[in-house]
Amino acid sequence: MGIQINKSVSTLSEKAFHQLDYKVMALAFDLHNSIGNLWDENDYKTKLLELCIGNGMDSHSEVEISVFHNEFTKAYFIDLLVEGAVYELKTTLKIASSHESQTLNYLFLTNTRHAKIINFRPDLLEWRFTSTSLTQHQRTSYNLMTDNWESDGETCCDVPDLVSDLLNDWGAYLDIQLYKEAVLFFSGAPTDNNTKRFPPLSSERLLHVTGISRKKSIYQKNLQKYLITSIHSQIDWINFDQNQIEIRTLGKK
Repeated sequence: MGIQINKSVSTLSEKAFHQLDYKVMALAFDLHNSIGNLWDENDYKTKLLELCIGNGMDSHSEVEISVFHNEFTKAYFIDLLVEGAVYELKTTLKIASSHESQTLNYLFLTNTRHAKIINFRPDLLEWRFTSTSLTQHQRTSYNLMTDNWESDGETCCDVPDLVSDLLNDWGAYLDIQLYKEAVLFFSGAPTDNNTKRFPPLSSERLLHVTGISRKKSIYQKNLQKYLITSIHSQIDWINFDQNQIEIRTLGKK
């Protein structure tokens, strides 16, 4: 697979992870009690790393995960890797679903099962256990539906073939922004298009990438409304619903 990690990551059982986590959380509680909740995320990361190393744990911060496909590459960074286990640190009002999604993405990329999010900002230390039962084999088993995709002869890459190659290389379930950036890269789009909701694939065609599992028909109706009032004539809509991926071309009606 086109995924590389610059440190060793361990696939711990749930029991082994909780045994390790008991030690890590004791240090996190001590840190929170001793220095308070007003420091920046990097400060807690540095101090917790020092505590883990000082207590004999093999620990590293900002562990890089490189995801690549041919000339495309994107880097992710794990906050803390303790004895091969993933920890994400936050300084926010509360742990959000986006933080869980981010941590799950790291579990999929590292092919591990269990991780922990620790939030130092609240008055009482907040944490959330994040886990998955998905195996690498299950992530590379997917259904790509392209019956409703149409080529315009202008776009410089075949979107279904490209998405199929990416799924074969990386598997499904990953951060949808990763797939979006790769599609735009191979279409020759400027990198500043990565943050656009509807980046152009060509002069007439837009790209839209989602990860929705409910109310797809309602969402499609709103895409049609957007398209009708835009200067473009088509939208390539890629939706990642776990391992069910559909590419649909919408045109003005």
